[in-house]
Amino acid sequence: MYPNLIAEVGLNHMGNHLLAQKYVKTLQTTQVDGISFQVREKEFYQRPEKKHLILSEDAYRSLRETIRSAGKEFGIAIADINKIDFFESLDTDFYKIIRNDMTNDLLVKKLLKTGKKIIVSTGLSTNKDIDNFVEKFNHNKNFVLNHTQLSYEEADCNLKAIKHLRQKYDVPISFGSHCYNYNVLYMSLCYEPADILFYVKNDDKIKYPDDKHAIQLKDVASISENIKNLSKAVGTGQKTKIGNKITEMKI
Repeated sequence: MYPNLIAEVGLNHMGNHLLAQKYVKTLQTTQVDGISFQVREKEFYQRPEKKHLILSEDAYRSLRETIRSAGKEFGIAIADINKIDFFESLDTDFYKIIRNDMTNDLLVKKLLKTGKKIIVSTGLSTNKDIDNFVEKFNHNKNFVLNHTQLSYEEADCNLKAIKHLRQKYDVPISFGSHCYNYNVLYMSLCYEPADILFYVKNDDKIKYPDDKHAIQLKDVASISENIKNLSKAVGTGQKTKIGNKITEMKI
């Protein structure tokens, strides 16, 4: 079973529609299944150093059309409850709840009412936060818990948590990487995440909002192909006889 691969542009478009289109046009030729952008809370953009990171509604309309015409899903990681109606008007395919917004009941309830798939980050959440969230909303079948750690280090990835969370809550678990070593994406396959999410950035020397852990655009095609192919290696867990498929070399 293949995980759903989601390339997260996040805010790495830098508020530039042409750059955002470059991401989409490059990603549409890869094996990613979805492409997402991030819309933060209104107060975030009021900070002088962040106000340039806004894309217009017309830009999102155009990006959505390009993504859907390529047969891929359009997603929004959203923190602004007032923007949900606009993105619903675009028939957004999936949403992501970021940081610790799983504790924001108003945002969560409005997103769940859309009936769309909701990927819920656990990156800054306590065990109690997750317990409370699942207890309140597990009657809803359209959310996925996202195991992620806000750390660049391999030692902090804790991939076994994917299996632990799935067994504890009996809901799908996805994996979102913030590790600078993209090989953890391949390792995560052994824990069968429902989705694998990774950030992407342009192929230049600019420092992006999501930078050290983002994969350069030029590398996404090969990495996404590898993930799809390596998914086949996980198997079913049952030992089966398949016969000898190895061709011996004639001497």
